[in-house]
Amino acid sequence: MAPMEVLGIGVAVRDVAVRLDAFPETDHKYQARELRETGGGPVPTALVTLARLGRKVAFAGVVGDDAAGRFIEEGLRSEAIDVGGVVRREGFASPSSVIVVENGRRTILEYSQYDLPLSLAELEASGVRLEGHAAFLADARLVEIQMEVARRVRASGGLVVLDVGHPRAGVDDLLGLTDIAILSHSFPEATHGKDYDAEEFLARLWERLPEGGPRVAGLTLGEQGCALYTRADGFVLVPGHPVKAVDSTGAGDVFHGAFVHALLNGDSVVESARFANAAAALSCGGMSGRFPLPAEAEIRRFARAPALPGGDRLADGKEDS
Repeated sequence: MAPMEVLGIGVAVRDVAVRLDAFPETDHKYQARELRETGGGPVPTALVTLARLGRKVAFAGVVGDDAAGRFIEEGLRSEAIDVGGVVRREGFASPSSVIVVENGRRTILEYSQYDLPLSLAELEASGVRLEGHAAFLADARLVEIQMEVARRVRASGGLVVLDVGHPRAGVDDLLGLTDIAILSHSFPEATHGKDYDAEEFLARLWERLPEGGPRVAGLTLGEQGCALYTRADGFVLVPGHPVKAVDSTGAGDVFHGAFVHALLNGDSVVESARFANAAAALSCGGMSGRFPLPAEAEIRRFARAPALPGGDRLADGKEDS
């Protein structure tokens, strides 16, 4: 496989999302407003965003030799993502999630998404190229493999981007090889509580990133946008774009894909974050992070648009008619 603009390695998931008017109680029956089966996972959804923005991307990971695995792989292939690095494992149940969506919020029930049975030797045997890419996306689900690929990508001049939602084993090791670490706000909440100091947390995170790269530490903050810490800007808050959200699933993953796209396009870190905030907000207009995004020009227009009265914006970026 020739070098891609972006390679991603991580967990790929089949999501079954159910949209309800209210979160269910036990021993009750509910009428679902919408039910949708889509592909999911932090890295794959970010790659889908990149592919839709015109980037050449590839995914490597493991799925089961089952119907869910075939669904996951075909979904990526349909988005023009190179799936030559996907290993099918007989006897392994493909990672899946059931997602309950109510009032734009979601509750996720995960299955078979940890201890993924994959080795570096298997990836190399698949023919996937593990160096020479402009950027590498990782989620700390296959840490030993991701660390080795991070070393190779950095050695060949590429960027390593980390997306992690919650603390887990191996994150500290991977941070030492990461150029851009933009975590979910749930990460510091799990380690420091909801009253954590974002600036202090990001300053310490930034110090753990390696020299020789852009060294960007960040947090996604939902509709509030994101917080960043860089050498040039120090600590900066980049406001979000409130929308009439249907489902926030995958919004952070869309953010990462859009951020990498803008950064590779030559935008500054802050400009990239503004673009990524807008893309993430627009992705909440429908079910799952695979909801169709508008063209890049429309995303950039939305990123520049003033807020509507009351602080709201519409998910399509247009004013009420």
